[in-house]
Amino acid sequence: MPKLSRKQWLGATTGLIVLAALFWLATTDNLWVWPYRNTLQYHALTWWWQRVGYPQPGAPGILRGTVRNAQGQPVAGAWVLVSWWDGTTHSTRSEADGRYIITDLPAGQYRPVAGAPGYENVQLGGWGWVAVEPGAETIADVTLPAAPLHLLTPGANLTFGESSTPTCPAPLKASAIRQPFTFDSAGRPNQPSFYYTPLTTTTTSRLPVLLVVYPGPADAWECASLPLAAAGYAIVAAGPAYSLDLEADIDELERMVNFIRAGQFPGSDGSRLALLGGSYSSLHVQRLLERSPRYEAAVLLGPPTDLFDMRRRLEERTYIPPFGLDQVLIALGLPDRAPMHYWRYSSLYHLRPDLPPLVIMHSRTDEVVPFQQSELLSAQLDKLGVAHQAHFFDGASHYLLAEGADKDTLAIYRITLEFLDEYLR
Repeated sequence: MPKLSRKQWLGATTGLIVLAALFWLATTDNLWVWPYRNTLQYHALTWWWQRVGYPQPGAPGILRGTVRNAQGQPVAGAWVLVSWWDGTTHSTRSEADGRYIITDLPAGQYRPVAGAPGYENVQLGGWGWVAVEPGAETIADVTLPAAPLHLLTPGANLTFGESSTPTCPAPLKASAIRQPFTFDSAGRPNQPSFYYTPLTTTTTSRLPVLLVVYPGPADAWECASLPLAAAGYAIVAAGPAYSLDLEADIDELERMVNFIRAGQFPGSDGSRLALLGGSYSSLHVQRLLERSPRYEAAVLLGPPTDLFDMRRRLEERTYIPPFGLDQVLIALGLPDRAPMHYWRYSSLYHLRPDLPPLVIMHSRTDEVVPFQQSELLSAQLDKLGVAHQAHFFDGASHYLLAEGADKDTLAIYRITLEFLDEYLR
């Protein structure tokens, strides 16, 4: 066998390194890589499909199987979902014996996902695909491992800054005491956050608490916080930065919750705690509820609840969102190839019957999150028997807690405060 020259060895080694790098770039779940990879892939595929034709559903087949836990026992009520490239989904829930069946499923290659409360989410077939043949049955059994215990590093060194008394003239004229607060959140400073209390707060006050998660910096939403505080609530306001991976921010919010429950926010009653989130930040609230339902109530304003459905509307061009949200959905990847990115934050498939009472509000003219997202959520809550209210408005904007004192905005404040009074007072 002839010996390779140094130049040949160098070329072979370089080639292997390049191949390894390309494989890593093609498969890594690194947050700094996959959004760009998915975007490039989408534009390349759609460029090709525009020339040869978009994929069309084949003749139907059947996907069936049994969902079991790690001990081999059947899991009832688990979701099993498959998605077409454009976000069109076919889904079902397992029966009491763990069996599920999806009929009339267009033939093709799929990466089904499955999950149930108390269990890990899984993707069937791992990195491979599950093939559904026309006119045939494909068997795909599911094993759901128990969800691991979420070990949260406690927050430390909670410190309150100098208090001030801001006032806003609209949407409701209100003043409150404001204090910024900081703490150590797993070795990093927390996001800018504020604590609002009524002007009449005393050292013996025991106010119900509302953790408000805003879709943007909390101080930019001060005129939304002040009326809530003036109505007699201790408001803990946060505004996580936009991200494709929310988990670190949700951990930080959970650390705030632990401080609240431990009575470390002066004048508050941590046993009476509700959540409020709107738009992007409602994803954080829904994930907090998924981790633990131990809240008295929750308010959701214009919430995304099924990212598959939003992607489908984007692809059929019935939904053209502003603010580059279409690029965010594209960065998540094609739903048939990267379903977990959609599944993880689609609360519709993670609801549980022990959720606290919810109030959902959405504008039918919402240009950012289609109002059908709240209709889907309300319908599923009905099936689970979860106490909730759903209110839809014809004229309000996407940002429902707006600064303008129009009739819809005022109605939203009224509904919110009546709901909180019912469950927190």
